[in-house]
Amino acid sequence: MSARSRDYDTKNLRGKPIARIPDTCYDDPCHVIVRKRRRSTQDVRERMREKERYIRQLIQQGDNIPLNEIRSLALSEGGLLSNEYRRVLWLKFLGVNTEQSVTECDITEFRDYTQVCLDVHRCSSRLKSDLTSREVLAIKSRLRNVIIKSLAEGPNRHYYQGYHDVSLTLLYVLGERFAATVMSRLCRTHLASHIRENLDETSQQMKLIVPLVSQKNPELAEFIMRSEAGTMFSLSWIITWFAYVLNDEDIIYRLYDVFVTTPPLMPVYLSAAVILYRKSQIMEVECELSSVHQVLHNLPQDLPFDMLIRNAVDLLEEFPPSVIKTLPIKQQEIILQVSRFGYLDWSRNWATKLLEYANTPAGIAITSSFLVGFAALAISAY
Repeated sequence: MSARSRDYDTKNLRGKPIARIPDTCYDDPCHVIVRKRRRSTQDVRERMREKERYIRQLIQQGDNIPLNEIRSLALSEGGLLSNEYRRVLWLKFLGVNTEQSVTECDITEFRDYTQVCLDVHRCSSRLKSDLTSREVLAIKSRLRNVIIKSLAEGPNRHYYQGYHDVSLTLLYVLGERFAATVMSRLCRTHLASHIRENLDETSQQMKLIVPLVSQKNPELAEFIMRSEAGTMFSLSWIITWFAYVLNDEDIIYRLYDVFVTTPPLMPVYLSAAVILYRKSQIMEVECELSSVHQVLHNLPQDLPFDMLIRNAVDLLEEFPPSVIKTLPIKQQEIILQVSRFGYLDWSRNWATKLLEYANTPAGIAITSSFLVGFAALAISAY
């Protein structure tokens, strides 16, 4: 692979390992757990120091940094370690030079300007709690600029709810100018399926998760399918690169190291890896839609993401994108379009049951209450 090639060799994504943990035996059984834990912590710190020295040496090479080295670092333990290094290596990997910038435009003329403003206004949960009101307004203004300027670069780019989560992550790491440029670049590659006029392509990606799970654990895949939970639980994982469901910004940056340097379907592979890891939690609930959907949707915050990344890369190498689209298990689902800002996704049987229930007196009452509440919310929003 040439130094400037961004082709994804799914047979050797990791490259050479940066460092390995030596196998160590302890003779004293009374202290084995404490000593292993202490030794493990020391090993991790030493590996991270060694990795940081390697990254610094790599950055000194300037334009001659091999892209496969950046990918190897991003996939290995700890990722690219800090935003200082990400600011350099993300731009290098994506081929964005320091002279590039998006075209200036009147953001108020953007067709989804109102929706963008509403979502930016609601993103306070990801802002630091110690910011002043003036700093919060400044960040939201820059975020709005990143979103609209990056989408305005192409005629067929449509905003979707979740685009602001990806944009905010890049804004934190790269600053306004480069965040807009990188988002524009990602719209041509990794996010291209999500910025269409509708989310049909995104829905097709979500449908790949359970068949992928079935290749490693047919019992778990069959349990999810039998519950008729569908794939709606994974929508925010796929379209925000997990930023919407995670609270720790450092973990989000770590995952973005992976997503920036791997094929566009990598969120699908990581989603499958997460589900496989959580098999016992999923299968201990009742096999019915609401219970299974809830346990899938509620992503734990303490997952071992370095291990899950390794597992996702294993899945990618064994079942590359050209293969997973032809995997045998297919979910029979119906997609009910709400708008290009979101979808409802149920199995055919569940949709039939829902429609039948909607015709009962109780169903009519609930539907009426929902419509009144939704109308009130829409009026207050505008």
